[in-house]
Amino acid sequence: MQNDLDVQESASSIAHLLKGYGRGFWFGLGVAAGLWVTVNAVFPARLRLGRVSSVSGTRPVCAEIGWAYGRGARPVSVIFDLLLTHGAAGSVTVDGEALEAEIPLLQAHSGPYRLTASATYRILSRPQTVVYTFEGMLPAGVTG
Repeated sequence: MQNDLDVQESASSIAHLLKGYGRGFWFGLGVAAGLWVTVNAVFPARLRLGRVSSVSGTRPVCAEIGWAYGRGARPVSVIFDLLLTHGAAGSVTVDGEALEAEIPLLQAHSGPYRLTASATYRILSRPQTVVYTFEGMLPAGVTG
């Protein structure tokens, strides 16, 4: 009889212990979800990997650009300015959800470029603009 009581007490204490861990698990899960929402809603997503992927077309020549975002809130809009070595330039404004765009140019070019992205975020109802700069060499494509 004593042995049966020991088994019942032991099972009861294990169930009580698991309930305690269960509450801790749900609390930890709630904290993790809250942190995830905070990071994705309050901190701006860093614009990264901006590059000119190709230059194509004839009159107008278009420079195709691509980019990616890190974790966080995406921008409302992004203005890309492309400056080429010979003084040629082009610009395009895109929605914050886009990951590629085309910038029209007057003629084809080759050589180094500077791509400047001005991303405007709305964080906690306040506008915030962050400027990113990327440099590289134009890929071989159409020459003019």
